[in-house]
Amino acid sequence: MNDYDFKQLTQSARGANLADYFLQSGYTTTKHGAEVYVKEFPGLCVNQNTNKWYNHYEKVGGSNAVDCLVSVCGHDFKQAVYELTGCDISDNSSKDYPQDYKPQFTAPPNKQTSNEEAKALRMPERGENMRRVFAYFCKERSIPSAVVEELAHQKLLYQSATEIKTDVNGTPQVAKPPNAVFVHKDNDGNVIGGEVQGVNSFKRYKGVVAGTGDSVFSYTPLPIKDSDSKAAYLFESAIDLMSFYALAEKESLQGVTLISMAGLKPTVPKQLQEQGVNVLSYVDNDDVGRKFESDNGFNRGTDALEKAGVKDWNDALKMNIEKPGDIKITAPVVEPVIEPSPTPEVEKPPETETPQVSSGRGVKP
Repeated sequence: MNDYDFKQLTQSARGANLADYFLQSGYTTTKHGAEVYVKEFPGLCVNQNTNKWYNHYEKVGGSNAVDCLVSVCGHDFKQAVYELTGCDISDNSSKDYPQDYKPQFTAPPNKQTSNEEAKALRMPERGENMRRVFAYFCKERSIPSAVVEELAHQKLLYQSATEIKTDVNGTPQVAKPPNAVFVHKDNDGNVIGGEVQGVNSFKRYKGVVAGTGDSVFSYTPLPIKDSDSKAAYLFESAIDLMSFYALAEKESLQGVTLISMAGLKPTVPKQLQEQGVNVLSYVDNDDVGRKFESDNGFNRGTDALEKAGVKDWNDALKMNIEKPGDIKITAPVVEPVIEPSPTPEVEKPPETETPQVSSGRGVKP
């Protein structure tokens, strides 16, 4: 193979239709709008219209098909080219052959020293108190103190005592204390990540704790008997989640899990859908939120934001404080599991003479 053919072949591999590759190569895929999700690689989605891919777990992406197969699927360069074109370049001696291929990402990868470091979770130390968190949420965001106390009591919210290494859209940053930390937990109660919200009134900050993978902040106010959520409501931030919770009637949330995605990340919600959970969107009332819903096939849970003419649930909460009753949440209600009532005892009639029975064939007339 000459250098020209080699260049043409590798260029063809880089621009190959990535969605078609996964759809036609035996992978388990699900389609939501233009997005194709590959079950074998959690967090990976490919847009059929743009051929762009993104890995929500690693927070990297691009439009180069070879990069995807190398960084996400674990192939080396020559195997990736073969997978995408069907042509073997193992014997090629071109000076352009990359001996140590490094993918070029559209979204910058985490700049830690290694993949192990990038995935290492470093939850920040807890502060001695939560004064700044309460002051910010209650005074600046109008969230009732009872909601903040409830999450703190469940060990899902605390104030950090030290600097926090965080990740904002794939870029490492350091958040100065104090900050509010919303704890991500798995089904067994293990801490697996965190969402960070700044409590500085003059500089808004939000991100995730460094090392947080494909997880979300979630809270089930009223778990049902079998502990399985029947519905999940999606929010763009923990502040929106708390604001909605303050507005909603708690009894209507029986069996509902409230989820903050710290942005618009569909991976975990789609996993819940596959488990039979009814996933409803409560994201912001804007074009980006609508696109998120349409691209991923999520139904909107209520039109309360549209009717109130506000963008998000914190705006709705503040409006409701100024004009009580203006915000009416008509969210679907998940029926609680009701234990059957015991059969009431019926008073027995007075005993009468036992009738004579003939050879087990019935009562004598």
